[in-house]
Amino acid sequence: MFSERGRAVLLMGIFILVAGFAFTNYILTLLGIFLIAGSVASSPYFQATMPVETLEVTREIDKRNIFQDDFIHVKLTVKNSGSHRIDSVDIFDVYPEIFRLVLGKNSIRTRIDANQEVKFSYILQAPLRGKFTFGPTKFQIYDRLEFRFEELSGENYEDLLIYPNVEEVRIMESLAQKRRLGHMFGIHKTRQMSMGTDFTGIRRYEAGDEYRRIDWKSSARTRKLMMRQYETERNIRMFMVLDTGATMGAGRPEYSKLEAAIRAALMLAKMAMERKDHVGLLTWSTKQHSFLKPGLGEAHYHRLLDQLAEIEAGGTFDLTAVVEYLAPRVSQQSFFIILTDLESNRKRLEKGIRLIRGYKHNALIITPFGPWFEIEEIYLSPVERAIGEAIVHRLLEEQSALAKSLRRVGVSVVPVGPGDFLPTVLSEYLKAKKRSIAVI
Repeated sequence: MFSERGRAVLLMGIFILVAGFAFTNYILTLLGIFLIAGSVASSPYFQATMPVETLEVTREIDKRNIFQDDFIHVKLTVKNSGSHRIDSVDIFDVYPEIFRLVLGKNSIRTRIDANQEVKFSYILQAPLRGKFTFGPTKFQIYDRLEFRFEELSGENYEDLLIYPNVEEVRIMESLAQKRRLGHMFGIHKTRQMSMGTDFTGIRRYEAGDEYRRIDWKSSARTRKLMMRQYETERNIRMFMVLDTGATMGAGRPEYSKLEAAIRAALMLAKMAMERKDHVGLLTWSTKQHSFLKPGLGEAHYHRLLDQLAEIEAGGTFDLTAVVEYLAPRVSQQSFFIILTDLESNRKRLEKGIRLIRGYKHNALIITPFGPWFEIEEIYLSPVERAIGEAIVHRLLEEQSALAKSLRRVGVSVVPVGPGDFLPTVLSEYLKAKKRSIAVI
């Protein structure tokens, strides 16, 4: 294949040759023949020495546990293991288009001597979670005069899993260390008056109470037997159901309903498992689904992270199919937190809720309200804003009617926007803890 320089020389040779014939000028004719021959004569040797099998590529990525917005240092080593020198080569390492190149370059032009290697590196930022593929590494190899080149492509593909952003989780952990978390989110114990260790108050003596719990000072002051009362924390079994249908992915990728729901699920799981609650996860659409039975512990949290990282919006959500799938897998009473935009089939959703209640589970629907995530008012004209307000009003009416229907079977629907998604999810979880819903 001719390079730009090679094409220019070839065209110039043809033009000069034609001019030589036209003006019967032997010098121009010979010059034209020389230029044409020079641009094509090296082709057989160039093809024969093409290092198809002798280029070895190694890519090194400095981290394997990479989270959204983290920086990645990529190092590339290219070795010429053949016996011929490569006079000029362009090396281009392909990375996912969504990544941001923040330092260095992912390409280089260089010469590689026989049995020598070259190295270069660059730094990327991962703006979104998900599964991405690096590679291949592409080469454009030129002859010595750079008249011709050939393109080669390596087979060095590499998959990389980017986990959801855990910045909110880190903030939560920092606050918890400072003992401020309880003040932010209110009561955070499931109370059971028992033989626990946390003193809660004084009450009257009742038949059957243990004598060692009598508070003699209070009894002397009131002239009645008074008992010290303690509480202990009971753990609950919680199951998160995440709608991964196509409608959840609407809007800007980094601010979609699905991304907000993933961040909320991640933070809720972290908080619940820190408190020894069992947490399970089901992500569902007709395109893909994944299941993780309720559990706790660091290993369980990382399995949950893996599932959340690989989610892609697509297909449709069907709550009835979800419950039919879960019925043989989750037999013990659980608290279902369903994260869905309610834009799936309404009859199937209502049937699914009734099935959940029929299996004696508790449920709560937290719904990211579509227009609050998808419509950016700053870019709307007055007419577009009016249309948007009409759509919002109609959707609110539909959701209000659905919420009223579901309240009859004891299931609440809580609409959320980008600003209150996380606080609302945590608040509803703590309310469930307080009411001792689905205790283990």
